[in-house]
Amino acid sequence: MKALIASLFLVLMADGVTLTDQEEARAQALMREIRCVACENEPISQSASDIATNMRERVRRMVADGASDAEVRAWFAERYGEFVLFRPEVKGPADWLLWGAPFALLVTGGLAAFLIARARSTQGEPVEPVEPEALQDE
Repeated sequence: MKALIASLFLVLMADGVTLTDQEEARAQALMREIRCVACENEPISQSASDIATNMRERVRRMVADGASDAEVRAWFAERYGEFVLFRPEVKGPADWLLWGAPFALLVTGGLAAFLIARARSTQGEPVEPVEPEALQDE
């Protein structure tokens, strides 16, 4: 009788969502794409914080309710900001500039270093050394 009451209590207290294998795989993939807001640069799939636990449960609940991956990402981005996504959406020219500028600077710096090195190697005739005796004769 005690075991029956205890199991009934556990079932009633269980708040988790039951997912199929495909839904769980989808939820796990989404959890690797969403950043924990308490832990810097750690996905919610690996974080042990309480908020990450709540975020994982929310992802599972949304997947169980039939939300698409884009809808799940949009919900978290709306609630916590674009920072929560490891791969934020590129929306316009400012975002392209933000993502492309480091690569453009790297290529420009490499090209400048190459041109400077090339100019130094072809700057002119080498200077011939002067013997000390030649300087004393003058």
